[in-house]
Amino acid sequence: MTDKERLNTILRLRLFYSTEKELGDKVGLSLKGNHFSRQKPFACEAFFSKFSEECKEYTQGKVNLAWLLCQYETTSKFFKKYIENTSHETNKRFIPYLLNYLYKGETPNDGTQHLKDIILCERYDAYNKDGEMNIGIIILMTYGLIPTFKNKSSQDVTDIIDDFKKAYDILLEIAQSHQAGASTKYKEMLCLKEMRKLIEEEQEGDKYLNRLLLIYITNDVLNRIFALEIPAKLRQYSKEIVPMDFELPRLWRCEEEADNIVWEFVPLNIDAYYLYRNEIDYKEKKIRFTKYQLTFKDIGYKDFCYTVIMRPSANWHNMLKREQPEDSISFDCTDIEYENDRHTVRELTFTIESPVSEKPLVIKAVKKQDALNYYTMYLDHEGAAGDFEDEDCQAQYAIIFDVIDVAVTNTAILFKGDNAIFKLDKYDEEGNETIPGISALTHTDNFVYAELDEDGKKRQFLCLDSINQNLDVEELFEKPYFHEIEQVSDIF
Repeated sequence: MTDKERLNTILRLRLFYSTEKELGDKVGLSLKGNHFSRQKPFACEAFFSKFSEECKEYTQGKVNLAWLLCQYETTSKFFKKYIENTSHETNKRFIPYLLNYLYKGETPNDGTQHLKDIILCERYDAYNKDGEMNIGIIILMTYGLIPTFKNKSSQDVTDIIDDFKKAYDILLEIAQSHQAGASTKYKEMLCLKEMRKLIEEEQEGDKYLNRLLLIYITNDVLNRIFALEIPAKLRQYSKEIVPMDFELPRLWRCEEEADNIVWEFVPLNIDAYYLYRNEIDYKEKKIRFTKYQLTFKDIGYKDFCYTVIMRPSANWHNMLKREQPEDSISFDCTDIEYENDRHTVRELTFTIESPVSEKPLVIKAVKKQDALNYYTMYLDHEGAAGDFEDEDCQAQYAIIFDVIDVAVTNTAILFKGDNAIFKLDKYDEEGNETIPGISALTHTDNFVYAELDEDGKKRQFLCLDSINQNLDVEELFEKPYFHEIEQVSDIF
């Protein structure tokens, strides 16, 4: 496609703006009738370059607009040839077949042989030789939420908010149908919470939603749904997270809180921190704390980041394979203010949801030279509590974590215990993975030992963190693929 053809396609599909007039106002042209046809090639190149930049902003740099248009065209041809003329109920039945086929290499075993659906899956593969098909586009076309590529009767979008609501309902149903096999169980996944929040903000007056974002979010949610079923895919997502490149001082204060409340950042790994909210009781010499886990993700804006907030209940429920409470994991778009070095952070503003679920929350770093002046009553020269006793405000969700020494080979993982070495085989005698996703793990992944209390019973876990597989030690000893090393030959 030429740039002129691409621009006319963007207009026809209403990808960026819901109406012809809105797009015309954006580019400063009257597009009625001749569209971009009378514009010179250089102008068309400039317009398309600008839309390509906007596309990257909408999709956090993940979608190339020219390639998306190619995918839209190929996917539309497939839809019109094989799906458009079938009944709506048949289409609905085909979607779960296609999703399972694409993501898991299988089709649902519901006791009924749907040969036509299986043939359609194979035809999809044939069309997708070079990755030119887009599953999100197929689903949205099937449910009538976006037009086909060359739909001549395409008109202005009458209610983009309603389209997003319908897509949300479709995706929520898909997520719930795959919850049984998910490594973490949600009533509403975090990505769906984000989608719902966007809809709510649009209802309050934002003008942000468009069909481009609808396609991107649909694909993103689908990928995350199946990543919870496919540990290797989850590991891939984790590796793709780009952490913020900044320095967070240790001690922080919120000016609206009492002087005895101090926030404290402790690095966890390269992309996550523990954040403690400490409430100091001088009379009883106690520090009552609540511990949160925060991941700051760089989305390309220097003074803005995407923050995932895990509350104490999140890890506890995840470890025990229980459905997450609605408030256990949330997200925030956090504003950042830097010191003059443009690296050290001096102020964080949680704009959507803070760790304590109050918004907005502004915390400011306490400068090193002022720390002792502020907190001489309970902080020593290293900033640690002196003779104060710690008290966990959410002790019912307390987990003790400890890093494990491991050695990883092509066939096994060796764990060093206090007095012994244990071997976890990656494959069984038939060559199948013993733990889903374990074959992808290397020495660069996270391996953690964890202890928690469940109804008065102490439970121990080996955590393969990168693939979110938490292995109960008591149950693990009953497996043929896990045992203590008794002699050197057992290692091999």
